[in-house]
Amino acid sequence: MAIHPEAQSILDLMGRWQRENGVPPRSQQTVVEQRQWGRRTAELRLAGEMPPMASVEDVTLATRAGPRPARVLRPKAGAAGPTFVYVHGGGYVVGSVDETELEARRFAMATGATVVSLSYRLAPEHPWPAGVDDIEDGLLALAGGAVPGLDTTGLALAGVSAGAGLVAAATRRLVLAGRPLVGTLVLLSPWLDMTLTSPSTEIFATGHQLERSSLVSFCRDTIPAGMDPGHPELSPARHPVPAGWPRTLVLAAGCDPLVDDAALFVRRLDEVGVPHALRVVPGMLHGFHGWWQRLPAIAPDLAWLDTAVRDGWR
Repeated sequence: MAIHPEAQSILDLMGRWQRENGVPPRSQQTVVEQRQWGRRTAELRLAGEMPPMASVEDVTLATRAGPRPARVLRPKAGAAGPTFVYVHGGGYVVGSVDETELEARRFAMATGATVVSLSYRLAPEHPWPAGVDDIEDGLLALAGGAVPGLDTTGLALAGVSAGAGLVAAATRRLVLAGRPLVGTLVLLSPWLDMTLTSPSTEIFATGHQLERSSLVSFCRDTIPAGMDPGHPELSPARHPVPAGWPRTLVLAAGCDPLVDDAALFVRRLDEVGVPHALRVVPGMLHGFHGWWQRLPAIAPDLAWLDTAVRDGWR
């Protein structure tokens, strides 16, 4: 599958920026350097103004590991409306609510929901299950009224890449515990199989923005020594989903080493009859939805997703 011309323009933009700033390949960067360069790279996604919000509030949520930062974005004053919880990606190792605020604001603007962007502890300092614990605890704190005025009935829960893996794992825990907090699960460029055995991890191993070498490094930093990478919380696409799984929307890129993860997980949903929808966008790269200001071609795909999310609240 050929890379879409607009996606290629993103690759070209990043390549120029890396050369001009002397950014070494990710495989040669330390974790600290990956985080530093990642914060600067995120600035490239902004090609216009940040969508305006009525308010942006930083809060803390109680978790078993202590207070965790979160950001509450309200697109309009007055009634809170439905709640959309957003979890950033970054291979479990990099990323933050700051770097992904552009996409979080887009969801608030497009759906009319109050968006709560959750943070979580990162590997290698905090390997599995730290991130899953933080997302589970954050959701329970929201359901318990930690942010006054939020409607947390049938909330939408979205995760990007590794964040999709975290929300899938947290949803699994909640479903098994009989806590159906999530009405709609949204998986964006999801990483749902840390065994890295799917064909797409080889087909798109290099030259498609997310490199297989980075995935290998992220796995090494995240998975505790001796643990099976096929564990249900690390590779949910390799396991049946439990009864009571929520309606699920999946948006994936056609030129992504993780595109097979999306297809395999949808097969799991099919097996037990969970309502779901999958959209694979031809020629796009991993995490393309976060570059929405520079990718006008994906407007119909985002409109499809936004409509499907809003349908879950009707």
